[in-house]
Amino acid sequence: HNHENTWRQLLGVAGDLCTCIAELDVPQGLRVGTLDSLLGLSDDLTKASSSAEGIVAKLRRTHDDLGSRDAHGAGSSSGQHAEPLTVDGLSVPRYLTTFKWDHAKHPTRRSLRETVDKLCETLGKIEEELKLKASDYQSVKGQINSLSRKTGGSLVVRDVSDLVSPEMLVESENLTTLLVAVPRHLDKEWVACYETLAGFVVPRSSKCLAEEGEYALFTVVLFRRVLDEFKHNARAKGFQVREFTYDPEGQSAKADERAGLERMARDKRDSLLEWCHASHAEALGAMMHLCTVRIFVESILRYGLPPAFQAGVLEPHPRQQKKLRTALAGTFAAAASEHWSEDAAGDDKLPGSEDVHPYVSFTIPDAVCA
Repeated sequence: HNHENTWRQLLGVAGDLCTCIAELDVPQGLRVGTLDSLLGLSDDLTKASSSAEGIVAKLRRTHDDLGSRDAHGAGSSSGQHAEPLTVDGLSVPRYLTTFKWDHAKHPTRRSLRETVDKLCETLGKIEEELKLKASDYQSVKGQINSLSRKTGGSLVVRDVSDLVSPEMLVESENLTTLLVAVPRHLDKEWVACYETLAGFVVPRSSKCLAEEGEYALFTVVLFRRVLDEFKHNARAKGFQVREFTYDPEGQSAKADERAGLERMARDKRDSLLEWCHASHAEALGAMMHLCTVRIFVESILRYGLPPAFQAGVLEPHPRQQKKLRTALAGTFAAAASEHWSEDAAGDDKLPGSEDVHPYVSFTIPDAVCA
């Protein structure tokens, strides 16, 4: 077929239905090999392309998630969202429509099988590294969340050391201070009765330290010898005595631990974000090379040798895809392989084709190209 005529035909029929139409750079000199090798490669390319799309989509999701929140959920460490994903300075849609074969990385003298294997190897390494890096980052976030849970929850269960200072506590050989979580609807009852819950409670010693949710936290000073009696009677009235020992060194260590983990999480987030940006570009490039090989292989299986076809990248206007399909089918049905028909189904489908059309077509999902 005359490439220029075919291209003019394509522009004529699809121009008004597409945002962008660009030629796909299928390099001259790709090695065809045998029919058996092409058939085997066709099956493998279907799986490889699907896997590549999945890896690119994972990288995009990870990048977008990291860009919208920091190590514990509120924006990036610099206070800014991550930069949009690009490839060599181009937006993803722009890259897809201006794709050029990388002859330095993938010389055409290689067999198609070797080229596909190398592309799959690259994608496999990226996927494995993503798992390791994401797991490492999530591990640190998990430690932060664990600390947050200890300081979260109600006053009955959470760490209350951040609410207590030394001057709030009376501790001596005979006297001690208890912390008691009191339901908010019982706080008046607490004030009225706490002095009577045991025989040796210091009068007017109870102070409210905090009110959170359904509970208030009170102190009370009493003699050590009536601790058990007081706890028993307090529980009977629905008051929760908290076990607490003031430990300033431990409190400082916890604060330092959390600050250290948050710094580590920010560093890992920024590193993973940067890695995602670079690896997404590499993975998208590998995906497009696989797509190009796939177009080449399927076109030969469809139209035969020597290779004589026009490849393009089409981006339909919103809601115009069906109309575009109809227009393309009407224009290029006459050039379709004798193995294609509108009734093709089951075993009659061409190898690796999800949809049957009178032309070779693959769709790049929105999760990859949006």
